Amino acid sequence: MSANRPHPRPISDIRLDGGRLCVDFVNTIHDRFAADVEDYIATPARYLEWAKRTGAITPDEATSLLPFVEDPEPLMADIRAFRDALHLLLLAGADRAPLPADALHLQNIWLKSARQSEILSEDGTLLFHAAQGDVRAPLKRIALDLVATLADARAGKLKLRRCANQQSCGWLFADTSKAGARRWCAMETCGTLSKMATRRGKHAAPKAA
Repeated sequence: MSANRPHPRPISDIRLDGGRLCVDFVNTIHDRFAADVEDYIATPARYLEWAKRTGAITPDEATSLLPFVEDPEPLMADIRAFRDALHLLLLAGADRAPLPADALHLQNIWLKSARQSEILSEDGTLLFHAAQGDVRAPLKRIALDLVATLADARAGKLKLRRCANQQSCGWLFADTSKAGARRWCAMETCGTLSKMATRRGKHAAPKAA
C-alpha cells in the first residue's frame, strides 16, 4: 500500500459515495484490489481533515486536535486496524453472513470507548462529546455509526452492497434507493466504466470470431 504519495489528491476531491460515515471511512482506500492502492488518510492531518469534511468531528474540534498528535504512528496504526475490521464487518453485512469475531471484538472496544464519551443533553438527547485532545474521537463516532448502520440494514432501511466494479473499485455503499437495486458506488464513475467495458466487449466480439 502506498501510504504517502508525492502529490496526494485533495481531501475535498475525495468522493463520499458510501452513504454512511462508517462506509465512507472504509472507502478511504482507493482501488482496494489494485497492486498499489492509495490511502486517502495516510497522515494525521489528512485523517483530521477528512473527519471534518465528513462530520466525524466538528470544525472546532479539528482545529484543536492536531496539536495533540505527538507520535503519529500509534494513531495511524489504530486507524488502519479499525478500518480493516470495519471492512470485514460491512462485507459480512453485505453478504448477510455472521460478523467475524476478531473484527467484532475490535469494534466493541471502540464502541465501549465511544459510549463513555456520550452525554445526555437538556432536551433528553444522547450526544457524543469529544474530550479536548481526543484525536481518536472520529473513530469513536464511526463506531457508533456502524451500530446504527447495521441496525438500519436489519430493519430494511438500507442494503449494504459491494460495488459491482469488483475488478478495481472494491468500495461498499449503503443502498437507500427505492428499488433497492443500485449496483455501483456511483453511476458517474464505476457505472460509466462498466458500461464502457461492456460496449468494448461487444465491439471486440465479432473481430475475435
